[in-house]
Amino acid sequence: MKKIKDKLITIYPQLIFLIVTFCIFMPSSLFLGNIDQFAVGFAALIPLLMAASLITAAVVILIGLIVPKKICNIYAAVIFGGALAAYVQGNFLNPDFGVLNGRQIQWSQFKVNGIISTVVWIVLIVVPPVIVCFKKDIMTNIIKWGSLFLSSIQVVTLVVLIVSSKRSVDYSYVVTKNDEFALSSQGNVVVFIVDTLDNEDAQNYVIDRYCEELKDFTYFDNMIGGGAPTALGVPLMLTGYQYDTTHSLADYRKKAYEEGTLIQDMSDNGYDVKLYTSSEYLNGVNQEAVANTAGGQKYRISDKVQFFKNIYKMSAFYAFPENNNIIQYELDDSQLYADFKNNGGITVDAGNKTFTLYHMVGAHAPYEMNEQCVDVGETETSLDKQIQGVFRYINEYMQQMKDKGVYDNSTVIITADHGGYGLYERPAVFVKLADTHNDVMQVNSDSVTFKNLYATYGKAALGQKSNYGNTLFDMAGVSQSRYHVAPWDVSKGMYPADEYLKNRDYSVFRIEGDAVNPQISVIKDEQQMKNINN
Repeated sequence: MKKIKDKLITIYPQLIFLIVTFCIFMPSSLFLGNIDQFAVGFAALIPLLMAASLITAAVVILIGLIVPKKICNIYAAVIFGGALAAYVQGNFLNPDFGVLNGRQIQWSQFKVNGIISTVVWIVLIVVPPVIVCFKKDIMTNIIKWGSLFLSSIQVVTLVVLIVSSKRSVDYSYVVTKNDEFALSSQGNVVVFIVDTLDNEDAQNYVIDRYCEELKDFTYFDNMIGGGAPTALGVPLMLTGYQYDTTHSLADYRKKAYEEGTLIQDMSDNGYDVKLYTSSEYLNGVNQEAVANTAGGQKYRISDKVQFFKNIYKMSAFYAFPENNNIIQYELDDSQLYADFKNNGGITVDAGNKTFTLYHMVGAHAPYEMNEQCVDVGETETSLDKQIQGVFRYINEYMQQMKDKGVYDNSTVIITADHGGYGLYERPAVFVKLADTHNDVMQVNSDSVTFKNLYATYGKAALGQKSNYGNTLFDMAGVSQSRYHVAPWDVSKGMYPADEYLKNRDYSVFRIEGDAVNPQISVIKDEQQMKNINN
């Protein structure tokens, strides 16, 4: 019994260090640092942290009981080295990977970082046990008090994070699937957001392949969206109000939905407004104006095992030497298509006109869906095949509109929320207005932005009652200043050494000339930033 007690006394400081570092601090800091991305509160994470801690403790203690007492100090030193390596990796060694949005990380750029990390890990795991063999008493004390000291630092930091982390997204309501495929015989505006579909990808994978299906559309090849990533793109296209970066993102979304009245106006004029996207991007919208939201909701983790795997998979990404783990994107096009098929396609009644928006994964990485609109995993598909799957759904949807008599009197818009290259400034946009028929797809090269797309929504829905500015079709011969807002994680690809951009979460860019060969400049004057919505 005394041997067991002695062993536990020997390893407990290092065990605490390991548990605090990997089981508690890393997942907690990731959660709190991205709290707006989670609909559940931090309290929902606590049982999972406890489970991980207990499992780790059980494994470490079991091995400790098996290990002979004479090498227990060496075992304790190995635990310390592993925990210290994870601590150093997470706090000091990780490079800036950019936006972890599912797109494959270019690991070739981080070979040196990977070598350095591997060397550090080997040194930190090997050196402490070796020193213990020669300087047992001194090293044992260093390991013990070092473990407790670094653990206490992380605990204090975690307390500060818990107190200071404030959620800016309202998760008191949910976006439902209610009437997901219900259209009106009186007319509709149907919007497909194909996430990240860049103009370049549209030209490579869409225009020629679907020239027959899209012949009634106009393609806007000189579009500058105005905001990226999705957290800016969706509110901008739904409100016509651009983020000027002088306020917080949460304040912007609230202001945007106050300034952009179209959603409320459509609802007031008898439209059923249905927005099938993440509630995060609707933060600030009047829920009463959106038909497919439900208030008074409480979120819970429905699949605790999968959530457990995901949060610790991400912790491992930061704790261990560079590897190829990636964050999974949450929208599910294959499920959308399955729901569409299970519903028998669209349904049509004589009720209110609809404004129906479907936000799809689209061309967003990781590419896991094939051309049949079935999830097959990254190794079995590609960007090209995923886009084919997306348009399989869109084309079948439009065919159903034709078969059920609502295609002609409806406006259909296929748009990205932002582009996929450079500053993500060139989203692909295709528009078919009601009662439009062409022999071939039209191409419009006027200087346009998402503010014009917003006005197009309004004109399509409200006609003469629309007063939202020039539509996409009103810009012939019209000159306008075009601006685009992007975060450092995006802009650093073009401006890797720009200290001004590096020190800002988001920056404003003025884009002059044609979108294909633009002249781009950074707006640094705060008054000029505020004027981008004038």
